Formats: sequence, structure tokens, C-alpha cells
Amino acid sequence: MTQDNPWNQAQWNSIHGDSRNSDAVSYPTAARYTPAWHGLAGTAVLFGPTIDLNGKLYLCSGRGRNFSHLHAMNADGAIRWESEPFTDPDRIGPRACPFAPLVDASGAVYLADDRAFWCLEQDGSPRWRTDLQQLGIREGFASAVFSASGLVGGVSLDGIAVFLDRASGKPALPTLTLPAGLPPPAASLPPGIWQGMMDPDTAALLFPGFFGTHFPVTNSPAVDLSSGRIYITGAGNSPTQTRLYALQETAGKLAIAFTREFDGRCSVTPSLSPSGHQVYTGNHRGELLAFSGDSGRPLWRYAPAGPAASPTVGSDGTVYTGSNTVPGSPSQLSAINPETGEARWCRDYDALASELLPDRAPLLPLFTDPHPHAVINSVQTVGRDHLLVVLALGYTFTPPGAAALTQPHRVVLASINPADGELRGYTHLPDTSEAGVVLARDGSVYICHAALTSSVFYYGINPLLPPSHRTPLAPKGGVTALQPQLPG
Repeated sequence: MTQDNPWNQAQWNSIHGDSRNSDAVSYPTAARYTPAWHGLAGTAVLFGPTIDLNGKLYLCSGRGRNFSHLHAMNADGAIRWESEPFTDPDRIGPRACPFAPLVDASGAVYLADDRAFWCLEQDGSPRWRTDLQQLGIREGFASAVFSASGLVGGVSLDGIAVFLDRASGKPALPTLTLPAGLPPPAASLPPGIWQGMMDPDTAALLFPGFFGTHFPVTNSPAVDLSSGRIYITGAGNSPTQTRLYALQETAGKLAIAFTREFDGRCSVTPSLSPSGHQVYTGNHRGELLAFSGDSGRPLWRYAPAGPAASPTVGSDGTVYTGSNTVPGSPSQLSAINPETGEARWCRDYDALASELLPDRAPLLPLFTDPHPHAVINSVQTVGRDHLLVVLALGYTFTPPGAAALTQPHRVVLASINPADGELRGYTHLPDTSEAGVVLARDGSVYICHAALTSSVFYYGINPLLPPSHRTPLAPKGGVTALQPQLPG
């Protein structure tokens, strides 16, 4: 790591907290939490917040014209400042909503929409704005990173790698276009999604990327600060294949160090082992894949894993992944030995669903199972004493010809023993997450509510069901702040 690299100048930076996308920190955790405040209600918040060294929060949203799309908040939820409302293309637009901002030691905030990459001062005033279309980029980013040499940038949704000088915003390296691939056809927009919580045009454009479809690249890079390598996945030779790329900065330019193709479409952001010698990603089949970070050689494959949620990597190298609910198989959380690819433990949390929700009469063919289930509803975060993950509790919905989903009725933050997977406690949440669990240095927890599942079921599916089988969980969106609950 170079002295200029700013990754460690924040308590939690970008989507996953650090350059390796590990979602692992040494901050204190608790078995139970007390809600402190709820902010940005009515807005789908897809990722974040980023937390700077002083505990200030930065989040993006996407409600559209006449709304602000970058929000700077104090740790108590008070708004410090917001970007100017979006009224023309020279202001931050709704396509910033999938972006988790980056911050550096100077307090500068970096983010992008589909038109520009921005750097703002810590008071919200612009430092620079770089036009992305002049660099050949049309689709923005799934988020961005700092390189090992301290540049800011990433790989766009249309597969163009660009890195900028942090002081000026000018390209510091020539752009690199990844080899053309064939991304899967766009996933269909489900009814009711993000109703009133996101600009409709933005929702229609971005939703396919959640499931690794339509765009050549749909996730954020992982950066190994020791070797300088940048890992990203992109579309493969066919819609059912994905390529893992390792990019390397050498002689003032980016080059592809290796490419490894694997089966299945990928919507899983890559994560790195603590040494950087192993890269983890996955596919839509629910397989977690490990590759050599040096050569791209396949190491092992594990199922069941999450087809969309990124793997979490603990400080000891343990890899954590959660699977979805499918008929006849519960959603499970697994801890995997990084050397062998074998599960150290694999557990479901259906007992908690049965404790909090009753059995319910079937409604054929949509609800065939009378029992409630718990499904992993976020990326996991590992703290000092617990693994934290959001669970959605509800009933398995099996629409004809489509994948099974869990109709959410309650949502909790689960505190889990990372050694054996035992549930140590839980805290009720107001909405589904589909994002990550952000942990601050003082032990505060922030849960962003993308409200994807809740909005689809409440607005899109509830009207088609009899009252007996509707969900009462109305989407709230926004971000929930929690404080550790002391024992006793």
C-alpha cells in the first residue's frame, strides 16, 4: 500500500468497507440493538452509508428530478448538507443511487452518476467534475474504488476501466475497454418495485444489474493494495458465462494480467482473502467460486451460496455466504474453510421465523408451504464478536414459471456467533435491506433499506392476493441507525 492510498481514511468506505470488499472490521458488536433513528424515509437507499474518520455519513438516492441525490448526515441523523436538486445535467442525477461514495483523508467525497464523476469538498461544494461521455462511458458505475497508487475510478457498467487523478479529476491512465462479452438479457422489472421511492426510468434501467443481466459489468472491483491488482467480473463469451479479470497498473497504463472464464452469470462482487492470494465470486446457480489471485486458477467451488450477495471474508480468512430460499430447501448461512472450500458450519434460521410468525393455510399454487421461513436479506458483516446479517421472515411464494421468493412479514438484524453460526440475538427492523450491514468504530450499526422485496410484494403482488395472504410490511426505505444494547 502506498502512503497516498486513502482506503484507511474512513471507518467504512464505499459498499464493502475496504479495498478487498471484505465486510470485516474489528469494531465492537452486540447481540441486540436499540433503534436510534430512521432517516431518508420514502427513498430506496441501495448502498452505504460511507462513514468518514469523524463519523459523518454519506449516502446516495435516486428519486429523480427536483430531488437531491447525495446526502451528508451526522451520526445522529441530522442532515449536514445535500447535493443541489437535480434540475439539469450539470447536477448529480438519480443514476447516482447505486453508488456508495468514497472519502479520503482530506474529507473529499467521490461519486458518479451516468454523466459525470464528481469530487466534492467536505462541505458539499464541487472540487471537480469529469464528463464521462468524453471518456466513452455511457452507463456510469456500480461504484468505484481507490487504486493502490491512490487514483480514483473503477470499471463502468459498459466495461470501461478509468482512473482519475484525485486532485484534478483528469485521467491519470489511458482508459481500458474490457473485451466484448454477451451479457444475459435484461431481467424483467417486477410489478410495484420502488413505487414512489425511485425515479421510474432509473429503476427500469438499473434493476437488471441487480441480477447480473443486461450490462457487461454489474459489480464493484476488489483491490489488492499489496500487488496493486484490481479484480472485476464481466460478461463472458455467452450469456451463461462470466469472465474474472485481474487488472494491473504497469508503466503508466492498465493491462489485463489474466482472464478466467467460468460458468453462470455473475452478480456477485468479488472479495479477496486477507493475503490477496485468493479471489472469491459466484454465479446465479448459487455457487461460490475461489480462484488464485496470482494466476486465476480455479481452487474450489461451494454450494449452497448466494446468487447475488457478495461473500464476506473474516480477518482469519473464513469466507461467509448466504443462500436464498427455494422450495424444499431453507435459506442457509455458511462459514467456509478458505483452504479446502468445505463448510465449517452451515445453518438456517427457520426456527426464528416459526417463533415470530404463525403457520398459515396454503393458497395454491402460490403458497404451498404453510410454514414461515427466514431468508438471508443482506450481505454479512463480521465484527469483533458477532456476524451481523439481515433476515427477512415470511412465506415462500412460488409463482408459476418463475423463481421462488420469500414474502416478507418481519425483518430482523441477526447477531450470530461466527464460530458456529448460533443465533445470539436479534433486533427488529422496519423494512427489507438487500444491501449491507455497515458497522461504525463506536459499535453503531446502519442498515440501508433498498426495499426491493418489500415494495414488490406490497405494491405489486398484494393487490392480486386475498387479504389472508397479503403482507402487512409496507416499504419504508431510508436508513436505520442502531445502538448496541448493553447486557442486563
